[in-house]
Amino acid sequence: MKKTKLTEKPVRVTSPFDTFSHKTERTANQKFVQWINQIIKERNLHLGIAEQETVGADRKQPDIVIFESPKSEKVLCLIELKPPYFSPLDEKELKNPAWGKANKRNAKYFGTSNFQWLIWFNTEKANRMEPEERQIVDKFNLSNIENLDDIEDVRFKNPILKGIERFLEELVRVHTGIKPEPLLPIDEFLIFRLQEKIYRLARYYRDIIRDKTHKDSGFSRRLKNWFIEQQWTFTFSDTDFEKAARQTAYLLINKILFYDVLQSKRSGQLDPLTIPDDLTKGGLLEKSLQSYFDYVLKNIDYETIYSTDFIDQIAFPENRGVVEEIKELIRVLKRYDFSKIGFDIIGRIFERLIPQEERHNLGQYFTNPDIVDLILGSCIRHESDKVLDPSCGAGTFLVRAYQHKKMMNLRIPHQEILKSLWGVDIAKFPAHLSTINLAVNDLSVDENYPQILNEDFFNLTSVEKRGGDEVRKKELSTLSGKKVLIPYPRTVDCIVGNPPYTRQEEITEITGQGTYKESMIEKALYDGKGKLADISKRAGIHAYFFVHGTKFLKDGGRFGFIVSNSWMDVDYGKGLQELFLSYYKIIAIIESKVERWFEDADVNTCIIILEKCKDQKERDENLVRFVYLFKPLRHFIPPAHDIWEKQKQRLDAIENLKKTILFHNNFYQNDELRIYPKKQSELWEEGFDKEEGKYIGSKWGKYLRAPEIFFKILEKGCVGAYGHTPLLVPLKEIADVRFGIKTGANEFFYLTEEEI
Repeated sequence: MKKTKLTEKPVRVTSPFDTFSHKTERTANQKFVQWINQIIKERNLHLGIAEQETVGADRKQPDIVIFESPKSEKVLCLIELKPPYFSPLDEKELKNPAWGKANKRNAKYFGTSNFQWLIWFNTEKANRMEPEERQIVDKFNLSNIENLDDIEDVRFKNPILKGIERFLEELVRVHTGIKPEPLLPIDEFLIFRLQEKIYRLARYYRDIIRDKTHKDSGFSRRLKNWFIEQQWTFTFSDTDFEKAARQTAYLLINKILFYDVLQSKRSGQLDPLTIPDDLTKGGLLEKSLQSYFDYVLKNIDYETIYSTDFIDQIAFPENRGVVEEIKELIRVLKRYDFSKIGFDIIGRIFERLIPQEERHNLGQYFTNPDIVDLILGSCIRHESDKVLDPSCGAGTFLVRAYQHKKMMNLRIPHQEILKSLWGVDIAKFPAHLSTINLAVNDLSVDENYPQILNEDFFNLTSVEKRGGDEVRKKELSTLSGKKVLIPYPRTVDCIVGNPPYTRQEEITEITGQGTYKESMIEKALYDGKGKLADISKRAGIHAYFFVHGTKFLKDGGRFGFIVSNSWMDVDYGKGLQELFLSYYKIIAIIESKVERWFEDADVNTCIIILEKCKDQKERDENLVRFVYLFKPLRHFIPPAHDIWEKQKQRLDAIENLKKTILFHNNFYQNDELRIYPKKQSELWEEGFDKEEGKYIGSKWGKYLRAPEIFFKILEKGCVGAYGHTPLLVPLKEIADVRFGIKTGANEFFYLTEEEI
């Protein structure tokens, strides 16, 4: 027995192989029927009333039948329901029974659901044994419910209602011919299949890890050490167990999928993955799979994929549910001929294997591809440009940079592109992901060496030392078993990325090292010649990525980051402002009024595009474009696509947006965006205190968000009419400005949510 986080009531952890029967299953099915009829009535949908059939002689759970119209007795769709611990695609318990009953009732469609997903099938296509992704008309996310006792909880009920409504509306549109049946792309469906399998395996692993942690002190210590290696904190919380479980499931599925892809490309060298149907023991399954993986290690040596980790020992427990899930995964993947699937599609499958909403839980932060391509389009100017992402995560920027370079020259070999891309990540797991996501662009080549360093970026140096390239050599975690030592570059043409937004006070907690913060600051702020910038200790860690990255960027090179926009208006941002003004031409600062670009809803963001420039006169004359978008980026940039012509249209649209921004030398605004150009020397003067003889910063956010009338009033007030004394002067020129008395009585000035 355990307590769920949702109900805090003791419940039994169930599986499809338990003999225990929940009395709530029938109740939940009745609710499902009730909600279907409620929506049909409220939305006035042209469908008959849904009915729940009685239990048959086989004692199977009752079906739901939906009739074609209010007066029709012809069944349009039949739905089979099972509790959440079943897969919605479970062939034995869900799909096959629903399919058979749909044929018996001549239903055009049938559906399967576990209250988390509803999968909608075309009966005729299933009868023709078409590929599974062709049999499926569509899929609908309902909820993340795990226990049917919670079926009436609004956190689950409301999304289930919305999901059912979407399904019923689509069912009517397709059945009446208003729209054709949608086609589910093969990669989209396979990604869904794999993500669903990760979810199901992780549910088992989570409970196993929690149990072993509390009962086995040795396992607990090893798990904690493993967390530290991943740059995660370990607090013995359910979130920690979930995180470890997800990664266990991901790594196992990654190995199986990669083997199948590799086998399809090297069919003469590798046997297809086959597991006996009657195998039920976790230990035997592990030995069977490991024999295939060991053969790869011995004969092809994809060590990055198949080397074992502490967390791998969890993947094969003596649990029948886990064994059956893994066996089903292997059976499903057998249906796909990966030799006929392009590397671009395979790459997208690996890149998107972890859902966006799960990346944060695994320490990964998803960056919108539109933002990535806008930054890359502003920074990469030639296929030979050396690109560095100093906090590469799963490699989104590097994978897209690969595609940009390939578009510039379709004849450039895979190996040559990899030589121009560098990624760094302090954590092992994201470095592993980046390596795979770059390598799968072409698995037919033997020299497949993505240049991804599992290293702390602040430990890298651009200073020329005795020994030259030798002292900068790092061992790359390549897909090949060869240990390749390659010197990382002293300088690059582009630095791009989405650096971690970690507040100073969180750094020690995350790293587990009390002296890390001071050491990192020292390495970032100083180079061989002295101190580069004066950054307040209150600044987030992303500020130090700018400073340290400056050392690696060539003169004329481009810097493109998406970061929190707080540096523009707070005191600790003055150091960054001074760094930008002293070392760069600030090309553009872009912010959106209508969408958030960070996963964390509490963090507002901006895109910064810089060009390193030694010439002070050139920097002073530069016009900084402050760009405020009134439309989402998707309004300006069409979706990413595999077809070359569509890819070119996307890059052309990015080029047009860049040209629009750079064309305007004076204030410009339309219903899409606003551009406020400001001479860089004026920004320096605005923030420079003549009395103190130093740059003290100013608030730049006004150039993005303040209305045009604000600047007109400011301009007339400060200049003065007809040569008269200015009407407006800074307050500090006529009064002493200082902090008032700090009472410390925050509870008096700040109301709690309850008090409000």
